[in-house]
Amino acid sequence: MLKRKLKDQQNLILWNGKYYVVNDLTFELIDMFDKKIDIKEIERKTGYNKKELNILYAEIEEKILLKDYYENNLNLETPIKIQWKITNKCNLRCKHCYLGKLDGFELPYNKVKEIANTIINSNVMEITLSGGECLTYKGIDKIIKKFIDNGIKVDVFTNALLLKDLLDKIDSDLFNKEALLFYVSVDGLKESHETIRGKNTFDKTISNIKYAIGKGYPVVTNTVINKINYSDIIDMIVLLKEMKVKDVQLSNLIVQGTADNSMKISHTQQLALKEKINDLYQNHPEFGFIYYSEVPDSDGLRKVYSLSKDKKEFIGNDNWKCTAGVARVTIDSDGKVYCCPFIKDSYLGDLNKENLSEVWYNKNRYKFLKRLSEENNDRVCLAIKQKKKGEEE
Repeated sequence: MLKRKLKDQQNLILWNGKYYVVNDLTFELIDMFDKKIDIKEIERKTGYNKKELNILYAEIEEKILLKDYYENNLNLETPIKIQWKITNKCNLRCKHCYLGKLDGFELPYNKVKEIANTIINSNVMEITLSGGECLTYKGIDKIIKKFIDNGIKVDVFTNALLLKDLLDKIDSDLFNKEALLFYVSVDGLKESHETIRGKNTFDKTISNIKYAIGKGYPVVTNTVINKINYSDIIDMIVLLKEMKVKDVQLSNLIVQGTADNSMKISHTQQLALKEKINDLYQNHPEFGFIYYSEVPDSDGLRKVYSLSKDKKEFIGNDNWKCTAGVARVTIDSDGKVYCCPFIKDSYLGDLNKENLSEVWYNKNRYKFLKRLSEENNDRVCLAIKQKKKGEEE
Protein backbone atom coordinates (compact mmCIF):
# COMPACT_ATOMS: atom_id res chain seq x y z
CA MET A 1 0.00 0.00 0.00
CA LEU A 2 1.38 3.37 -1.05
CA LYS A 3 0.81 6.53 1.01
CA ARG A 4 1.20 10.22 0.26
CA LYS A 5 0.87 12.81 3.03
CA LEU A 6 -1.46 15.63 2.00
CA LYS A 7 -1.61 17.61 5.23
CA ASP A 8 -2.02 17.03 8.95
CA GLN A 9 -4.35 14.06 9.54
CA GLN A 10 -4.94 13.59 5.81
CA ASN A 11 -3.26 10.92 3.71
CA LEU A 12 -3.79 9.73 0.15
CA ILE A 13 -3.38 5.96 -0.10
CA LEU A 14 -3.31 3.57 -3.05
CA TRP A 15 -4.89 0.36 -1.79
CA ASN A 16 -6.11 -2.57 -3.88
CA GLY A 17 -5.83 -0.48 -7.03
CA LYS A 18 -7.91 2.48 -5.76
CA TYR A 19 -7.16 5.80 -4.10
CA TYR A 20 -8.67 6.97 -0.81
CA VAL A 21 -8.23 10.01 1.42
CA VAL A 22 -7.93 8.83 5.03
CA ASN A 23 -6.77 10.13 8.41
CA ASP A 24 -3.74 8.73 10.26
CA LEU A 25 -5.70 6.23 12.37
CA THR A 26 -7.58 4.87 9.38
CA PHE A 27 -4.33 4.41 7.50
CA GLU A 28 -2.81 2.58 10.47
CA LEU A 29 -5.84 0.28 10.79
CA ILE A 30 -5.95 -0.51 7.07
CA ASP A 31 -2.20 -1.10 6.99
CA MET A 32 -2.35 -3.57 9.89
CA PHE A 33 -5.36 -5.32 8.33
CA ASP A 34 -3.50 -5.53 5.02
CA LYS A 35 -0.49 -7.08 6.75
CA LYS A 36 -2.77 -9.62 8.52
CA ILE A 37 -1.57 -8.55 11.95
CA ASP A 38 -3.25 -10.45 14.79
CA ILE A 39 -6.16 -8.64 16.46
CA LYS A 40 -4.46 -8.77 19.88
CA GLU A 41 -1.42 -7.02 18.43
CA ILE A 42 -3.69 -4.37 16.86
CA GLU A 43 -5.33 -3.89 20.28
CA ARG A 44 -1.91 -3.42 21.85
CA LYS A 45 -0.69 -0.95 19.19
CA THR A 46 -3.82 1.19 19.05
CA GLY A 47 -5.14 0.99 22.60
CA TYR A 48 -8.62 -0.03 21.35
CA ASN A 49 -10.32 -3.24 22.50
CA LYS A 50 -11.72 -5.84 20.11
CA LYS A 51 -15.28 -4.46 20.19
CA GLU A 52 -14.08 -0.93 19.48
CA LEU A 53 -11.87 -2.16 16.63
CA ASN A 54 -14.79 -4.03 15.05
CA ILE A 55 -16.80 -0.81 15.11
CA LEU A 56 -13.92 1.15 13.57
CA TYR A 57 -13.38 -1.40 10.79
CA ALA A 58 -17.12 -1.43 10.05
CA GLU A 59 -17.06 2.37 9.73
CA ILE A 60 -14.09 2.16 7.37
CA GLU A 61 -15.93 -0.33 5.17
CA GLU A 62 -19.08 1.76 5.13
CA LYS A 63 -17.64 5.23 4.73
CA ILE A 64 -14.19 4.96 3.21
CA LEU A 65 -14.37 2.12 0.73
CA LEU A 66 -17.37 3.60 -1.05
CA LYS A 67 -15.40 6.73 -1.96
CA ASP A 68 -12.88 7.13 -4.74
CA TYR A 69 -10.11 9.65 -5.11
CA TYR A 70 -12.07 12.28 -7.00
CA GLU A 71 -13.19 13.92 -3.76
CA ASN A 72 -13.83 17.67 -3.82
CA ASN A 73 -11.60 18.12 -0.77
CA LEU A 74 -8.62 16.69 -2.62
CA ASN A 75 -6.52 19.69 -3.60
CA LEU A 76 -3.24 18.31 -4.89
CA GLU A 77 0.04 20.19 -5.01
CA THR A 78 1.31 17.78 -7.68
CA PRO A 79 -0.46 15.06 -9.69
CA ILE A 80 -1.10 11.58 -8.31
CA LYS A 81 -0.74 9.81 -11.63
CA ILE A 82 1.32 10.36 -14.77
CA GLN A 83 0.93 8.91 -18.22
CA TRP A 84 4.29 9.14 -19.94
CA LYS A 85 4.57 8.45 -23.65
CA ILE A 86 8.25 7.79 -23.28
CA THR A 87 8.86 7.16 -26.99
CA ASN A 88 7.13 7.86 -30.27
CA LYS A 89 8.76 4.77 -31.75
CA CYS A 90 6.91 1.50 -32.33
CA ASN A 91 7.91 -1.94 -33.60
CA LEU A 92 4.47 -2.53 -35.20
CA ARG A 93 2.18 -0.73 -37.64
CA CYS A 94 -1.29 -1.68 -36.45
CA LYS A 95 -4.33 -1.12 -38.66
CA HIS A 96 -6.36 0.41 -35.83
CA CYS A 97 -3.75 2.68 -34.21
CA TYR A 98 -5.34 6.01 -33.27
CA LEU A 99 -1.88 7.62 -33.15
CA GLY A 100 -1.39 7.11 -36.89
CA LYS A 101 2.07 7.38 -38.44
CA LEU A 102 4.69 7.91 -35.73
CA ASP A 103 7.85 9.95 -36.24
CA GLY A 104 9.99 7.80 -33.93
CA PHE A 105 11.02 10.74 -31.74
CA GLU A 106 12.35 10.12 -28.23
CA LEU A 107 14.50 12.04 -25.81
CA PRO A 108 18.05 10.84 -24.99
CA TYR A 109 18.41 8.68 -21.89
CA ASN A 110 20.05 11.39 -19.78
CA LYS A 111 17.08 13.71 -20.34
CA VAL A 112 14.60 10.88 -19.68
CA LYS A 113 16.42 10.17 -16.43
CA GLU A 114 16.09 13.85 -15.44
CA ILE A 115 12.34 13.75 -16.11
CA ALA A 116 12.10 10.53 -14.09
CA ASN A 117 13.80 12.33 -11.20
CA THR A 118 11.38 15.27 -11.32
CA ILE A 119 8.48 12.80 -11.25
CA ILE A 120 9.96 11.04 -8.22
CA ASN A 121 10.64 14.34 -6.46
CA SER A 122 7.06 15.48 -7.09
CA ASN A 123 5.63 12.73 -4.90
CA VAL A 124 3.78 10.98 -7.76
CA MET A 125 2.26 7.64 -6.70
CA GLU A 126 1.60 5.89 -10.01
CA ILE A 127 2.98 6.12 -13.53
CA THR A 128 1.80 4.62 -16.79
CA LEU A 129 4.51 4.12 -19.41
CA SER A 130 3.36 3.99 -23.01
CA GLY A 131 4.37 5.08 -26.48
CA GLY A 132 4.63 4.12 -29.29
CA GLU A 133 5.89 0.90 -27.84
CA CYS A 134 7.61 1.88 -24.60
CA LEU A 135 9.66 -1.33 -24.37
CA THR A 136 11.61 -0.31 -27.49
CA TYR A 137 13.17 2.53 -25.49
CA LYS A 138 16.80 1.74 -24.68
CA GLY A 139 17.15 1.93 -20.90
CA ILE A 140 13.45 1.37 -20.15
CA ASP A 141 14.43 -1.39 -17.70
CA LYS A 142 16.45 1.10 -15.64
CA ILE A 143 13.62 3.67 -15.67
CA ILE A 144 11.05 1.10 -14.51
CA LYS A 145 13.31 -0.13 -11.74
CA LYS A 146 14.09 3.46 -10.69
CA PHE A 147 10.39 4.22 -10.20
CA ILE A 148 9.65 1.03 -8.29
CA ASP A 149 12.72 1.50 -6.06
CA ASN A 150 11.30 4.93 -5.15
CA GLY A 151 7.89 3.57 -4.18
CA ILE A 152 6.01 4.42 -7.38
CA LYS A 153 3.61 1.91 -8.90
CA VAL A 154 4.34 1.31 -12.60
CA ASP A 155 1.83 0.32 -15.29
CA VAL A 156 3.32 -0.61 -18.65
CA PHE A 157 1.25 -0.47 -21.85
CA THR A 158 2.85 -2.83 -24.35
CA ASN A 159 2.32 -5.20 -27.26
CA ALA A 160 4.45 -7.66 -25.21
CA LEU A 161 6.82 -8.62 -28.04
CA LEU A 162 9.76 -7.44 -25.90
CA LEU A 163 8.23 -8.34 -22.54
CA LYS A 164 10.34 -11.45 -21.87
CA ASP A 165 13.52 -9.49 -22.67
CA LEU A 166 12.52 -6.84 -20.13
CA LEU A 167 11.70 -9.33 -17.39
CA ASP A 168 14.95 -11.20 -17.89
CA LYS A 169 16.73 -7.92 -17.09
CA ILE A 170 14.77 -6.79 -14.05
CA ASP A 171 13.01 -9.76 -12.47
CA SER A 172 15.79 -10.80 -10.11
CA ASP A 173 15.97 -7.28 -8.64
CA LEU A 174 12.24 -6.74 -8.04
CA PHE A 175 10.79 -7.91 -4.75
CA ASN A 176 7.34 -6.29 -4.98
CA LYS A 177 5.95 -7.67 -8.23
CA GLU A 178 2.51 -6.20 -7.52
CA ALA A 179 4.09 -2.77 -8.07
CA LEU A 180 4.52 -3.58 -11.77
CA LEU A 181 1.43 -4.18 -13.91
CA PHE A 182 1.43 -4.97 -17.61
CA TYR A 183 -1.39 -3.89 -19.92
CA VAL A 184 -1.00 -6.01 -23.04
CA SER A 185 -2.79 -5.49 -26.35
CA VAL A 186 -4.40 -8.67 -27.70
CA ASP A 187 -6.61 -8.12 -30.73
CA GLY A 188 -8.45 -11.39 -31.25
CA LEU A 189 -7.28 -14.91 -31.97
CA LYS A 190 -4.27 -15.58 -34.16
CA GLU A 191 -5.61 -14.77 -37.63
CA SER A 192 -7.39 -11.59 -36.56
CA HIS A 193 -4.59 -10.42 -34.28
CA GLU A 194 -2.00 -10.84 -37.04
CA THR A 195 -4.22 -9.22 -39.67
CA ILE A 196 -4.29 -6.17 -37.41
CA ARG A 197 -0.78 -6.27 -35.92
CA GLY A 198 1.35 -8.19 -38.42
CA LYS A 199 2.65 -11.70 -39.04
CA ASN A 200 4.31 -13.73 -36.28
CA THR A 201 3.01 -11.51 -33.49
CA PHE A 202 0.26 -13.59 -31.86
CA ASP A 203 2.20 -16.61 -30.58
CA LYS A 204 4.98 -14.45 -29.16
CA THR A 205 2.50 -12.14 -27.45
CA ILE A 206 0.65 -15.05 -25.83
CA SER A 207 3.90 -16.77 -24.86
CA ASN A 208 5.25 -13.61 -23.21
CA ILE A 209 1.99 -13.03 -21.33
CA LYS A 210 2.27 -16.56 -19.93
CA TYR A 211 5.92 -15.90 -19.07
CA ALA A 212 5.04 -12.76 -17.09
CA ILE A 213 2.18 -14.46 -15.25
CA GLY A 214 4.45 -17.41 -14.49
CA LYS A 215 6.93 -14.99 -12.93
CA GLY A 216 4.21 -13.59 -10.69
CA TYR A 217 3.39 -10.32 -12.47
CA PRO A 218 -0.23 -9.19 -12.93
CA VAL A 219 -1.29 -8.86 -16.57
CA VAL A 220 -4.36 -7.07 -17.91
CA THR A 221 -5.24 -7.32 -21.60
CA ASN A 222 -6.98 -4.78 -23.79
CA THR A 223 -8.74 -5.52 -27.04
CA VAL A 224 -9.95 -2.89 -29.49
CA ILE A 225 -13.16 -4.31 -30.96
CA ASN A 226 -13.51 -3.95 -34.72
CA LYS A 227 -14.88 -5.77 -37.76
CA ILE A 228 -11.74 -7.90 -38.11
CA ASN A 229 -11.85 -9.44 -34.62
CA TYR A 230 -15.53 -9.13 -33.68
CA SER A 231 -16.30 -12.83 -34.16
CA ASP A 232 -13.26 -13.83 -32.03
CA ILE A 233 -14.09 -11.93 -28.88
CA ILE A 234 -15.85 -14.63 -26.84
CA ASP A 235 -13.28 -17.36 -27.61
CA MET A 236 -10.48 -14.88 -26.95
CA ILE A 237 -11.91 -14.05 -23.53
CA VAL A 238 -11.99 -17.76 -22.66
CA LEU A 239 -8.37 -18.21 -23.80
CA LEU A 240 -7.12 -15.22 -21.80
CA LYS A 241 -9.07 -16.03 -18.65
CA GLU A 242 -7.83 -19.62 -18.70
CA MET A 243 -4.30 -18.23 -18.90
CA LYS A 244 -5.02 -16.42 -15.58
CA VAL A 245 -4.94 -12.93 -17.03
CA LYS A 246 -6.01 -10.62 -14.19
CA ASP A 247 -8.57 -8.63 -16.19
CA VAL A 248 -9.78 -8.55 -19.78
CA GLN A 249 -10.74 -5.11 -21.07
CA LEU A 250 -12.68 -4.44 -24.25
CA SER A 251 -12.72 -1.01 -25.85
CA ASN A 252 -14.19 0.45 -28.98
CA LEU A 253 -12.33 1.75 -31.97
CA ILE A 254 -11.11 5.36 -31.91
CA VAL A 255 -11.61 6.54 -35.49
CA GLN A 256 -8.39 8.44 -35.76
CA GLY A 257 -4.88 7.83 -37.05
CA THR A 258 -4.78 4.70 -39.21
CA ALA A 259 -8.25 3.59 -38.09
CA ASP A 260 -11.24 4.55 -40.23
CA ASN A 261 -14.99 4.05 -40.18
CA SER A 262 -14.76 0.88 -42.30
CA MET A 263 -13.37 -0.95 -39.24
CA LYS A 264 -16.19 0.05 -36.89
CA ILE A 265 -18.79 -2.45 -35.77
CA SER A 266 -22.38 -1.30 -35.59
CA HIS A 267 -24.28 -0.13 -32.53
CA THR A 268 -26.37 -3.31 -32.76
CA GLN A 269 -23.24 -5.48 -32.80
CA GLN A 270 -21.87 -3.67 -29.75
CA LEU A 271 -25.01 -4.34 -27.76
CA ALA A 272 -25.17 -7.95 -28.99
CA LEU A 273 -21.60 -8.52 -27.86
CA LYS A 274 -22.43 -7.26 -24.39
CA GLU A 275 -25.24 -9.83 -24.19
CA LYS A 276 -22.93 -12.61 -25.44
CA ILE A 277 -20.51 -11.72 -22.66
CA ASN A 278 -23.36 -11.91 -20.14
CA ASP A 279 -24.18 -15.39 -21.43
CA LEU A 280 -20.52 -16.43 -21.22
CA TYR A 281 -20.34 -15.48 -17.58
CA GLN A 282 -23.36 -17.57 -16.72
CA ASN A 283 -21.26 -20.60 -17.71
CA HIS A 284 -17.92 -19.33 -16.38
CA PRO A 285 -18.43 -17.48 -13.08
CA GLU A 286 -14.82 -18.29 -12.23
CA PHE A 287 -13.73 -15.73 -14.82
CA GLY A 288 -14.43 -12.89 -12.40
CA PHE A 289 -14.97 -9.60 -14.23
CA ILE A 290 -14.52 -8.20 -17.70
CA TYR A 291 -14.56 -4.49 -18.49
CA TYR A 292 -16.35 -3.40 -21.65
CA SER A 293 -15.56 0.23 -22.35
CA GLU A 294 -17.81 2.89 -23.85
CA VAL A 295 -20.81 0.79 -24.93
CA PRO A 296 -23.56 2.91 -26.50
CA ASP A 297 -26.84 2.12 -24.78
CA SER A 298 -30.46 2.79 -25.62
CA ASP A 299 -30.15 6.30 -24.20
CA GLY A 300 -27.38 7.08 -26.68
CA LEU A 301 -24.65 7.53 -24.07
CA ARG A 302 -21.42 5.58 -24.10
CA LYS A 303 -20.90 3.72 -20.84
CA VAL A 304 -18.34 1.48 -19.16
CA TYR A 305 -19.63 -1.84 -17.88
CA SER A 306 -18.14 -4.35 -15.49
CA LEU A 307 -19.66 -7.71 -16.43
CA SER A 308 -19.73 -10.93 -14.43
CA LYS A 309 -22.03 -13.88 -13.69
CA ASP A 310 -24.40 -12.15 -11.28
CA LYS A 311 -23.73 -8.51 -11.89
CA LYS A 312 -23.81 -6.01 -14.71
CA GLU A 313 -22.52 -2.80 -13.22
CA PHE A 314 -22.31 0.54 -14.99
CA ILE A 315 -19.05 1.79 -13.52
CA GLY A 316 -19.28 5.23 -11.99
CA ASN A 317 -23.00 5.49 -12.69
CA ASP A 318 -23.53 8.57 -10.55
CA ASN A 319 -20.08 9.89 -9.71
CA TRP A 320 -17.69 9.29 -12.61
CA LYS A 321 -15.39 12.21 -13.24
CA CYS A 322 -12.45 12.64 -15.59
CA THR A 323 -9.19 13.05 -13.66
CA ALA A 324 -7.24 14.82 -16.41
CA GLY A 325 -5.75 17.93 -14.83
CA VAL A 326 -7.36 17.03 -11.49
CA ALA A 327 -5.12 14.16 -10.45
CA ARG A 328 -3.13 13.21 -13.54
CA VAL A 329 -1.29 14.63 -16.54
CA THR A 330 0.25 13.23 -19.70
CA ILE A 331 3.90 13.69 -20.68
CA ASP A 332 4.56 13.40 -24.41
CA SER A 333 7.68 11.85 -25.93
CA ASP A 334 9.22 15.32 -26.33
CA GLY A 335 8.76 16.16 -22.62
CA LYS A 336 5.74 18.42 -23.11
CA VAL A 337 2.94 18.08 -20.56
CA TYR A 338 -0.84 18.15 -21.14
CA CYS A 339 -3.89 17.75 -18.93
CA CYS A 340 -5.43 15.63 -21.71
CA PRO A 341 -3.31 14.22 -24.54
CA PHE A 342 -6.20 14.66 -27.00
CA ILE A 343 -6.87 18.33 -26.15
CA LYS A 344 -3.77 20.25 -27.15
CA ASP A 345 -4.81 23.58 -25.64
CA SER A 346 -4.54 21.87 -22.25
CA TYR A 347 -0.75 22.26 -22.64
CA LEU A 348 0.99 22.94 -19.30
CA GLY A 349 4.69 23.21 -20.02
CA ASP A 350 7.92 21.52 -21.03
CA LEU A 351 9.88 19.27 -18.65
CA ASN A 352 13.02 20.01 -20.63
CA LYS A 353 12.83 23.50 -19.10
CA GLU A 354 10.60 23.23 -16.01
CA ASN A 355 9.93 20.72 -13.27
CA LEU A 356 6.61 18.97 -12.73
CA SER A 357 5.60 21.12 -9.77
CA GLU A 358 5.99 24.26 -11.91
CA VAL A 359 3.95 23.05 -14.88
CA TRP A 360 1.19 21.82 -12.53
CA TYR A 361 0.39 25.47 -11.70
CA ASN A 362 0.24 26.63 -15.32
CA LYS A 363 -2.80 28.86 -15.95
CA ASN A 364 -3.94 26.54 -18.76
CA ARG A 365 -4.65 23.86 -16.17
CA TYR A 366 -7.13 26.10 -14.38
CA LYS A 367 -8.78 26.98 -17.69
CA PHE A 368 -9.05 23.28 -18.50
CA LEU A 369 -10.48 22.47 -15.05
CA LYS A 370 -13.11 25.19 -15.50
CA ARG A 371 -14.11 23.70 -18.85
CA LEU A 372 -14.15 20.22 -17.32
CA SER A 373 -16.47 21.30 -14.52
CA GLU A 374 -18.82 23.05 -16.96
CA GLU A 375 -18.93 20.50 -19.77
CA ASN A 376 -18.02 17.10 -18.30
CA ASN A 377 -21.19 16.54 -16.28
CA ASP A 378 -21.95 13.09 -17.67
CA ARG A 379 -20.06 9.90 -18.57
CA VAL A 380 -19.02 11.12 -22.03
CA CYS A 381 -15.32 11.95 -22.44
CA LEU A 382 -14.68 15.67 -23.00
CA ALA A 383 -12.31 14.88 -25.88
CA ILE A 384 -15.05 12.86 -27.60
CA LYS A 385 -17.53 15.70 -27.07
CA GLN A 386 -15.11 18.13 -28.69
CA LYS A 387 -14.42 15.68 -31.55
CA LYS A 388 -10.74 15.52 -30.56
CA LYS A 389 -10.93 11.76 -30.00
CA GLY A 390 -12.58 9.63 -32.66
CA GLU A 391 -15.96 10.43 -34.14
CA GLU A 392 -19.53 10.36 -32.97
CA GLU A 393 -21.93 7.65 -34.06
